[in-house]
Amino acid sequence: MAARKKAGKKKATRKKKGAAKKARAKKLVATIEKEIADLGKQVDKRIQPLLKELQKAERTAGTEGARMLREARKRLNKVEIKGHSEVKDFVRRSRRELSKALTDLEHTVRPKRKKKASKKKASKKKARRKARA
Repeated sequence: MAARKKAGKKKATRKKKGAAKKARAKKLVATIEKEIADLGKQVDKRIQPLLKELQKAERTAGTEGARMLREARKRLNKVEIKGHSEVKDFVRRSRRELSKALTDLEHTVRPKRKKKASKKKASKKKARRKARA
């Protein structure tokens, strides 16, 4: 009988050790998940200012590019055309097409502006709300 009791104790001890290992593993996984979440928050916090700065730089570059293209178009339109009538017509058409291309490029490069709601629309909405009430 003593042998049976010893065998039973060994099984119970193995079960306790296994449960303890599982509990430690769960605790370790929970700790790792918490640390990863904290690390993610820190990364987001540090990246946000950089993203804002990047967006600002993109807007600035687009605005500056559009300004340069506008200036180039103005200068192109001021160029005086000389020569025979056929040459003048060709140069005039070419200049017009180039000016149009520069304008299109300027519109493409220029950063998109956020449209603000007009005050008229806001006041109309308020009037509708008051009428409903």
